[in-house]
Amino acid sequence: MNVAPRLVDLGVPFGPNPGERVPVAIERLSHEAGGAHLAQLVGMDPCCLEGGRAWASERITAITHSGTHMDAPFHYAPTAAGRPARTIDEMPLDWFYRPGCCIPVAEGPQRQPVAPEELLAWERRVDHRVGEGDIVLFHTGAGAYFGQEGYSDKGRGLSVELVRLLTHERGVRVFGTDAWSIDPPYDVMRERMGTLGPESVWAAHFVGREVEFCVLEKLCNLETLPPLGFWVACFPIKVHRGSGGWVRPVAFLRPGVTP
Repeated sequence: MNVAPRLVDLGVPFGPNPGERVPVAIERLSHEAGGAHLAQLVGMDPCCLEGGRAWASERITAITHSGTHMDAPFHYAPTAAGRPARTIDEMPLDWFYRPGCCIPVAEGPQRQPVAPEELLAWERRVDHRVGEGDIVLFHTGAGAYFGQEGYSDKGRGLSVELVRLLTHERGVRVFGTDAWSIDPPYDVMRERMGTLGPESVWAAHFVGREVEFCVLEKLCNLETLPPLGFWVACFPIKVHRGSGGWVRPVAFLRPGVTP
């Protein structure tokens, strides 16, 4: 008998919270409002509906980089590798359903971006070489703070050298983090700019000028994942000409696989 995989929800709740730098607003339209709308559309008296009610719905005001989302190459620059950068609706579906790797980096130096050496050390420990077929997730510990003030100040960014190793050398096309961004928190970027110059700002994202990749940001529950032995489905909403799209990513764990 086939045993179904265990599913792990890797997406945060979508809605207003203090952790979002750009506020999210949800206007909730009641069943009564839906009844009035339905009655208007079909030309009837709302009183003919039970309680005057019909559908409930919501009107959301948010950027495509709110909540758990996928960055498209167009988010980083208008071109990638000398060609027009693709938007989220142009990305191939097979990028978003692949075997997953989860790399813990929360114990590293908090003011320093994750370095290639940390990936290489993890590979030696688990006897796996990250490659083109993998979706790579970095557990920085920031996910525990989502929904709180200061969430964007938590976690670690990824170094330019690491992003280049993943994308240029290993052919990884999707990688992600439980932090607000693959770049360091704002105060760390400000600090690094003082010593390394303006080219250090948003530098992990700007690697996307050189090579195409997509990035998952604001993940959660990464602490529940094993290093290997799972698949990730992370299909983004098909926003027309969008620089990104919201995602509800899910990890599919093989029966018997534990963190």
